[in-house]
Amino acid sequence: MGTSVEFIKSHKKATFIAGAILAAVVAIIIAFSISLWGKNKENQAPIIEETGFQTIIPTGKTIKELGGWERISPLNTAPVYAYADKIDGVTISVSQQPLPFTDDIDGQVSKLATAYSATNVLSANDTKVYIGTSAKGPQSAIFSKRNLLVLIKSQDNIEDKAWISYVDSLR
Repeated sequence: MGTSVEFIKSHKKATFIAGAILAAVVAIIIAFSISLWGKNKENQAPIIEETGFQTIIPTGKTIKELGGWERISPLNTAPVYAYADKIDGVTISVSQQPLPFTDDIDGQVSKLATAYSATNVLSANDTKVYIGTSAKGPQSAIFSKRNLLVLIKSQDNIEDKAWISYVDSLR
């Protein structure tokens, strides 16, 4: 009987540690996404058109039209790339990376979303989009699509219908 209790405790501890690691990954993505908005043109890195992994962008747009990819993760870590766009006139930063987990993807994305208070769940066809809104208006959207972990950070509040339309357009 003692072994099953110990197993449950160790499983809970492992789940907590995995969640903490994933939360740290998202924190890095958010920090670097925010830094994209603060850069002026002469300090920006050259435009990158290839990330080395399959990415998604809105239908009808090219990465060149979006200003190219910018690596927002440190060179000694897994690559995370971002581009800037707009939804209904609101500037957004869209960052993507290959999924950092392979098991229970929906559950892992849900845990990340919960860690960042992204509790408003929208459905964009087959994609669950978790939206969090700060008191000052900016929002964060976290979701998984085509084996990517995607984080979108907005500078202001965006209507749910516009979020759904944008996520649906990502191909």
